[in-house]
Amino acid sequence: MYSLAKELAGTMRAIMEIESEIIESKNNHTDERTLLDLEQRRSNLINGSTRDELLVIKTVMNVGRSERGYRHYFDSEDVEIINLPIELNEHELMQKYSYYLIHRTRQELAYGIEYYTAVSEQLKEGMEILKLQAADELGCRRFTR
Repeated sequence: MYSLAKELAGTMRAIMEIESEIIESKNNHTDERTLLDLEQRRSNLINGSTRDELLVIKTVMNVGRSERGYRHYFDSEDVEIINLPIELNEHELMQKYSYYLIHRTRQELAYGIEYYTAVSEQLKEGMEILKLQAADELGCRRFTR
C-alpha cells in the first residue's frame, strides 16, 4: 500500500493545487464559470481514480488527521499542530489507518474525499508524516487523466 502511496504523490499534490486555486479564485471573486471549472477538475481527478487509489488517498488523509496532536483555542479559530513523536514506520501507519476503510466501496471513498472540507490540510500533513513529499519530488506518477 505504501508503494502505491508513493506513486500517487503527484495525484495528491494535484488535488491540493486545485484546491488552492479554488480558494484563490473565491478570494479574488473570480467569475462563477472559472470556479465551476476548477471544481469539476477536482471532481474528475477524484472520481477518475480506482478504488485502490482512493483507499490510499483517504488513508493518507487519515494519517494526516490523526497522527499529530492539535491544540484548539476557546476564543479563537486558530489550531496549533503539536508534533508528537511517531513510533510506527510508514508501512505500519498505512496499515493502521486503512483498517476500517477496506470495507468501503469506491463510491463511498470518492464521496468521502470529494465532499470533505479539510482534504488539502490532511493530505499535506499525511504526506509529510509518511515522507511522500520526497517521493513526489523524485518524479513519481503525476496526474495525467
